[in-house]
Amino acid sequence: MYQRENHLSRHTNPFPEILDDTIYIRILKDPNYWISQDLEDKIIQIIAQSLDISGILYHLGTESLITNAYDLLPLDDSRIDLEEMIQRLPILIGRLTRAVYLNVKPISEHKVLFVFKYLPEYQEKWYDAVFFQGMLNGLAVLFELKTFKIRMTQTRLFGIHIAHKELGDDIQFGAESNEYELEWSEDSLFLSRSRLTKDDVSNRHRVLVTSRSDSQLEEISIVDVKDVVRRSRELAIENRDLEAAVEVLKSFKQELEKKQLSMAKDLRLAKNIQKGLIPEIIPDWNGIQFWTGFTPMQEVSGDYYDYFPYNVHKLGVAVCDVSGHGVPAAFITALSKLLFSNYKKTKPSETFKLINRELLDLVKQQGYTTCVYVLIHDDYKVLYSIAGHPRPILFRAKTNRAEICEGDGTFLGMFPDAGETFLDFQIQLEPGDKLFLYTDGLTEAENDKGNAFGESKLIQIIESCAEKSIQETVETIMTIHKEFTMGTDPMDDITLLGLQLSPRLPEFNIIKTKGDEAYRKKEFQNAVSYYEKAHQILPRELETQLLYGKALAYSGSFEKAIQLLESYNKFKTNHFKSHSVLGYCYYQMEMFEKAELEWKKAHSIDDSNLSNLYNLAQVYRKLNEKKKMKDVIEKMKRIEKTYLHILPLEKKWESLPDE
Repeated sequence: MYQRENHLSRHTNPFPEILDDTIYIRILKDPNYWISQDLEDKIIQIIAQSLDISGILYHLGTESLITNAYDLLPLDDSRIDLEEMIQRLPILIGRLTRAVYLNVKPISEHKVLFVFKYLPEYQEKWYDAVFFQGMLNGLAVLFELKTFKIRMTQTRLFGIHIAHKELGDDIQFGAESNEYELEWSEDSLFLSRSRLTKDDVSNRHRVLVTSRSDSQLEEISIVDVKDVVRRSRELAIENRDLEAAVEVLKSFKQELEKKQLSMAKDLRLAKNIQKGLIPEIIPDWNGIQFWTGFTPMQEVSGDYYDYFPYNVHKLGVAVCDVSGHGVPAAFITALSKLLFSNYKKTKPSETFKLINRELLDLVKQQGYTTCVYVLIHDDYKVLYSIAGHPRPILFRAKTNRAEICEGDGTFLGMFPDAGETFLDFQIQLEPGDKLFLYTDGLTEAENDKGNAFGESKLIQIIESCAEKSIQETVETIMTIHKEFTMGTDPMDDITLLGLQLSPRLPEFNIIKTKGDEAYRKKEFQNAVSYYEKAHQILPRELETQLLYGKALAYSGSFEKAIQLLESYNKFKTNHFKSHSVLGYCYYQMEMFEKAELEWKKAHSIDDSNLSNLYNLAQVYRKLNEKKKMKDVIEKMKRIEKTYLHILPLEKKWESLPDE
């Protein structure tokens, strides 16, 4: 994630000031290579300044517990429940680290206190707290607890990098140890080992899951857990929408290991996950506008589309159609997202070759996907490759004619020699040109007479929308398609992604340049006027949207600024300034709780910025939160004791009534 955000290649050392290239290469190649706590801390602190990595750390804790839990099971195949697994957890902690020891203290029948004791010479960090709580979450995942609560009760730390409420409601800081409380309702599962047959690979584990009632017994499929975990970790690093993709991989591991969830529950879960995998809106890029039509046949779709920023000069766009439906299709969808994020080659055909190889290794020819992948350059040259997918349709504004592009290739994830079929094709976009990527569910859909919608009808509609924007064109196609198939059951998922090089791009560039000049001169009212016109031309161009929102805020138009900045933040750009300015707008509107939330987000992105902490202190003063205000002031002192605003804040803190 850090390399992608900073436009670095995978093999470029991102930390040259603290890490030499030799050590960096060893870290990449050897998963068992051990680095010092000091070096680890420096790396994490650098990354955490620009990214919120708490979700990754939490997931790694969960993953570590699940991966190592097998070794805690009895060797004689006898069953254990959650309470006995909890008693065995200190063994695992002892294997993972020599810096901390775990004591388990039962509080009641379904409530346990975990006490992590650190060696005196070891200074624990905020990310330790997140990782260990993630491990405890792994217990809940492993035993499929339906109702449970994990919270930190106290810590030796005096503050934590992320919002405290994510770890616990009322944490005691500066304590003697780190303590977590796990409370759950009655658990219903036992775990045990099961013997492998002579046909099984010796290093693969089979776990047996039984319910409390011996009348129910379910054997679990063989899965190489360590291989799945290793691959998911490698791929998750490149995932832009990390948490959703990790959840789908985790749910699929649970399905392979336990097969305990019902199909209905799986589908509901997969549906929620896919909402995070597939972007609602693709932002404008370099004058190119996007719009999509997406109609899944069932709760979980086999269709998938996404965009992949390479750097400021290139943007990748993919439309895929995964074989089948349900959870298996959702799993391949998640893998596709991760693989496209991981393999960003200069030619789409090269990307296809690598993805085909990975899918063969991971899916074992139990599923495949068709795909069209488009790589757009900043000079509007478009390279594309096709893998068993319908060919794109190009509309030329100069001639008002649409035509099917050339290209061919076979599926991804089915044939080892498929790489030989992937070829690159090139087109050059001109202002007003439109390009349409779609799945076969669009053209193969039939009406009540059995006639297919077809490519000819699609081309005819595209040409009839010559004067319409890309959004209007896509919406027109989807409306006519819906009317055409009225009264029939859908046969497949339907996806249509359209893009257009705006014919008003030169006008946009002139207006935005004037807005930028006014903004630099702090003539915010003039900047707002220019940015508003530019925003109307390219309403999803992110840089303009952010500058427009900031100019509105600085000119006092807080409500409109809030609307713009909230829309901007939906694209998950993790931009420190967007949250900071949004917090300022909420503060001016006296919406202090929302201001607090936004400034906390800004602080999680850049925790060395004192202005955010100063703003948080002012919010807590407004809310009469004396203790929280004091905590923030102390944090500011630790960062920079001489900061000139600390003394005035302390005087304001002293004037607050005691809580």
